[in-house]
Amino acid sequence: MISKIYNYILFICGLALLSACSTTDKVLEGDQLYVGLTKIKYTNYESNSHFKFTRNELDAALACAPNGALFGSSYYRTPFPYGLWVWNAFSKSEGPIGKWISKSFGKAPVLMSWVNPALRASVAQSVLKSHGYFNGSVTYNTITMSNPKKAKIGYDVDLGHLYTIDSVAYEKFPEGADSLLKNTSANTVIHKGDAFDVSALDAERKRVSTLFRNNGYYYYQPSYASYLADTLSVPGKVQMKFQLAEQIPERAMHKWYIGRVDLQLRKQMIEQLNDSLVHRNFTVHFNGRHSPIRPRVIMRDLRLRPGKVYSYDNYLESSNRISSNGLFSIVDFQFAPRDTSATCDTLDLALNCVFDKPYDFYVETNYTGRTSGRMGPGLIVGFTKRNAFRGGEKLDINVKGSYEWQSGHTASGASDNVNSYEYGGDASLEFPRLLMPFIPRRRFFVTPSTLLKASTDIINRAGYFKRHIASGELTYTFQTSKNSMHQFSPIILEYEYMSSHTAKFDSVMKASPYLQVSMKNQFIPKLKYSYIYTSDKIYRNPIWWQTTISEAANILSLGYAIAGKSWGEKDKKLFKNPYAQYVKIETEFRKTWRLAEHSNLVAHFDLGAIWAYGNSDMAPWSEQFYVGGANSVRAFTVRSVGPGSYYPTANTYSYLDQTGDIKFLANLEYRPHLLGNLYGAVFLDAGNVWTMHDSSDRPGGKFKLNNAVKEMALGTGIGLRYDLDFFVIRVDWGVGLHLPYKNGFYNLPNFRDSQSLHFAIGMPF
Repeated sequence: MISKIYNYILFICGLALLSACSTTDKVLEGDQLYVGLTKIKYTNYESNSHFKFTRNELDAALACAPNGALFGSSYYRTPFPYGLWVWNAFSKSEGPIGKWISKSFGKAPVLMSWVNPALRASVAQSVLKSHGYFNGSVTYNTITMSNPKKAKIGYDVDLGHLYTIDSVAYEKFPEGADSLLKNTSANTVIHKGDAFDVSALDAERKRVSTLFRNNGYYYYQPSYASYLADTLSVPGKVQMKFQLAEQIPERAMHKWYIGRVDLQLRKQMIEQLNDSLVHRNFTVHFNGRHSPIRPRVIMRDLRLRPGKVYSYDNYLESSNRISSNGLFSIVDFQFAPRDTSATCDTLDLALNCVFDKPYDFYVETNYTGRTSGRMGPGLIVGFTKRNAFRGGEKLDINVKGSYEWQSGHTASGASDNVNSYEYGGDASLEFPRLLMPFIPRRRFFVTPSTLLKASTDIINRAGYFKRHIASGELTYTFQTSKNSMHQFSPIILEYEYMSSHTAKFDSVMKASPYLQVSMKNQFIPKLKYSYIYTSDKIYRNPIWWQTTISEAANILSLGYAIAGKSWGEKDKKLFKNPYAQYVKIETEFRKTWRLAEHSNLVAHFDLGAIWAYGNSDMAPWSEQFYVGGANSVRAFTVRSVGPGSYYPTANTYSYLDQTGDIKFLANLEYRPHLLGNLYGAVFLDAGNVWTMHDSSDRPGGKFKLNNAVKEMALGTGIGLRYDLDFFVIRVDWGVGLHLPYKNGFYNLPNFRDSQSLHFAIGMPF
């Protein structure tokens, strides 16, 4: 047996050696295999923010990844450029299998002739000039390696003197436009003393164009003004003139006002409209006895009003709001002068709206755990009726379910095979406005919404219990900018009750006073607010951040206090059932680094705390935090970590009581593209939960700052993701590295018992 293994190792090593020797045998005479850059040398510069920005652009212009680049780096390579090996071995194959292998797994050699360092140096020199380094230069040299068919490239960048702006003058603008420029001079992008930078000049040109178009100059374009730069009058500085171009259209430099508004409501793009409704300068065209949607629903989102000066920002806001309500597949604004006379200053607006399908059946992934607020795998099958009552309402009915199959161990050596699932349904009615009395109207980035929703969830925990959660809520959602979203739920009423349980669970309950309190039947009257920040989609390395604050029964308890009952008095009831009282906060952060076209590195953090008081000794079980499972520390099964250094001696309830009041979770995951729709994952997870108070039945569970690091559960692993566009199938294999309740770093009993396999739908975060 040992001999066979030895022979296999020799064979693999020999194959790798032969492959390594063949990396350059396909390089033509006179060319070289490019194997990376040496460190770019920058000289003759002053270190400041402008230089750092310029340097980033220069690095990008000169960057070029060699074969086998490590995370897309231009400097570092892996010792195994397998893509190049495969290409060399199969690129000349005539058979279908060889062609498929070459296309799917091969990578053509990156040659010096293709890299073309002379061209890249020329591009980099243009970058220098565009950032004010007019005398800068970029040179390169080819560094031949010990194998003469391999070479690196070294670049030398001499920045030279940085030209700055000496003065800026705005000339040849008509009186009205010139007044706008003077009144907004504090908002200019370029100033005296700033570095000469083409991007700043373009930004100022765009600012002026937006300023004019927001003040009625509908036909003005950025190209109607240009810069003149004088670099000779003042040595080392630039005197700037920003002036209106000659012979621009006359109508571009006078103000335009909105005239008639024709709203055209179609079910199909080519539909002829035969009926209409006229109201002053507003006309609705449609087919049928009445308008398919009440006109005020659209007029509420239309910021372009008859008689008002045209504003580009108002046009964008109107388009975004009307498009975002989900009612229309096409929203088209068409502006036209009322007549061709020289004195015409009126733009008539034709707003063409084509309705989307009135009904929609959908199947989609769902990442929000309904009972805990955490992200989790799931599937929704639903039905939507748009414009349900001719007011832009959206009626939605769906059934949902989540399933998690795991085969693994508790990382202590005890077998833990768990099949867990949840299912339920929602019915909701969403209004495209805020149904909120006594709140002054204000402008939002997109149309706000009001959601009325009723739902039910059934939670099945394998071999223990089945628990029902029935809830209703009122939620307002609004965006104050393209990046910031707010969700406020002034009323959420949940009722939790146990519908069935096993004898095994009953024995656990008798042994755990904690479970007797946290899992009792109870009402949870909640108020919740969430803030969600999403960075712009154009960012290469975007972030996502969500913070949620919720409280339960504080207003209700205040009413009891006014009625004469003490704030701290226990067993106060709602609808003849005890109710929970707590404050909860959770914040979650995710950042993605794009390393290559289809490969990412993702970091994720999740911190939370819940404090129960007043009518509750502890928070409800469904609201408490837990760690472990397919979306957490994947080397451990669900609820098998913590709290703190606690570990149950009775295996029967290790799955139930390992929750806590404080949570910390951190994940780092590399997601490379493998083949077609198949992606891989390499991850590192850490986290735990803790209690706020000492508990006799869970010793070691209380949070102590000096013990927090060593009480982190730590795991690593690999995974596969198959992207089907409408959802992602995921398999993760986690391996434990550290147990929070034992001393030492790698303190697991053995490798075989430290593994967990997770199958889930959707990304973990």
